[in-house]
Amino acid sequence: MKLNHFLNLLGLVILLLSFLAASVIYQFVYLPAIESQIRSQQEKELLAVQRGIKFSQKSLETLCYDYAVWDEMVEFVDSGEQAFIDSNLSVNSFEAADIDGAYLFDTQGELLWQYYANPKLSSHLLQRNDAAWVGDVLPDDNIINGKKPSTRNGIINLNGTVVYFSNAVVLPTRGSGEIVGSLLMIRAIDTSLLEQIRQLSLVNFNIESLDPGQSYSGLTNFDSSPDIGELASKHEWLINDIFGVPTLKITVVHDERLSPSIFTPESILLFITLIIATACSVIPVSVMILRPIRSASLVLDKMAERGVLYKMRTTWHIDEIVRLSSSFNLMVDKLERHQNYLESLSYKDPLTGIANRRSLEVFAQRAFTQWKEGKGVIGFLMIDIDLFKEYNDSLGHQAGDKAILSIAQTLLLECRRRGELVTRYGGEEFCVVIQGDNFAQMELLSKRMLEKVRELNIYHPKSSFGDRITVSIGGVFYEHFHPSFTEASWESMVALADEQLYKAKLSGRNQLKLEYRRAKPLQLVE
Repeated sequence: MKLNHFLNLLGLVILLLSFLAASVIYQFVYLPAIESQIRSQQEKELLAVQRGIKFSQKSLETLCYDYAVWDEMVEFVDSGEQAFIDSNLSVNSFEAADIDGAYLFDTQGELLWQYYANPKLSSHLLQRNDAAWVGDVLPDDNIINGKKPSTRNGIINLNGTVVYFSNAVVLPTRGSGEIVGSLLMIRAIDTSLLEQIRQLSLVNFNIESLDPGQSYSGLTNFDSSPDIGELASKHEWLINDIFGVPTLKITVVHDERLSPSIFTPESILLFITLIIATACSVIPVSVMILRPIRSASLVLDKMAERGVLYKMRTTWHIDEIVRLSSSFNLMVDKLERHQNYLESLSYKDPLTGIANRRSLEVFAQRAFTQWKEGKGVIGFLMIDIDLFKEYNDSLGHQAGDKAILSIAQTLLLECRRRGELVTRYGGEEFCVVIQGDNFAQMELLSKRMLEKVRELNIYHPKSSFGDRITVSIGGVFYEHFHPSFTEASWESMVALADEQLYKAKLSGRNQLKLEYRRAKPLQLVE
């Protein structure tokens, strides 16, 4: 055999072996890693859509709860005054909040007041007399007799219009008392709502209504955990209404869709690299190609397992891999910003921008735990704007919102020390958590907040204190933890502070009532 023939044959064998090796690596290393990445990306897209839908539902639930658990709403159910509707239930307010319907019922399910943006959502089309609605949509007798806040939320089909709904019982702002009715709010699942969810989730998806009389086997419930079985350009899921009836079909169109073909510029580059590696060594291949892929796969695996975003290393020898890593990191930054934005909305009061009741629960629990560990003293203040209903009746709801905003910012400026948090508790009421060193420091802060609100000099035509807005403050302070405080909880502390607020109101308002809880000395048992 001539040398040139041998070299040609050797080159052909090396080429075939390289192709075989490339095929094996592609099939068992590269392709599984890429499919794993695509599957992970598709599952993240589904999760983003789920969170976007839940977030849009949560805003409706919060608004409905705020309107229902409200002293003025209780009074309106009893009186039916038109002035309350003009000041607090205006069409502009509901249009600004993207509410398509609002309906106020008494405890017997009879309609007292309604608003609807579409004639198809008129109250006479609601199936409120249907027994199936009681308990799932409207409160039943057990809920009404419980005298506690209660909500029902979900999706329902109203005469061919699929809507989110939220129903909350109407009772006083303090969160307990006689239930006088319930408030139902709805928002149509239309193109504008879907576009908002697309912007929040950064995922392309479509929703279509289903015929409730047909069966839809083979579709997974959309509320289940994301699980992409087979890679595809799109996946479909089923959404049931509150009664378990198939109502919507959601189709998520993925950006990363199908596994790449072996005949791509990347695979050809890999094939050439394997030929060179056969003649030289496999070390450069391992350092320059396999190592970045392995690193990317590890990052994606950590993200899938822990549910946390991680960035990739960008110091590689190949420019394409550096650009790919940089692009991935930019995407991670973008997703983190959107995630942080969504989380921040759930912890802030939309009107004042200060912490809301969800923030109160988190902060109060942490402060209470630290107090039980022996770290300082703890206290809670309940602050209520005096004669706020009369203020709204005189100057209007918008003026009331501005007053609440001014007072919230004033209280926030006073609570700047570590361990202090001011939150909007509901309506015109605020709750302040104080974790300090001694009672004197906490009492001084309470008096200062009372005085600072007076110094705002906000005009109040019905006030008895110089025609200006004032507040009443009730508080409870606990000294360093002692075994005699074992039965206490932060919720009971808030309730005690609310009792002191009630006493301040009864004593004439515009004042501070504080209760000091000190440890009881332990006694020897003979």
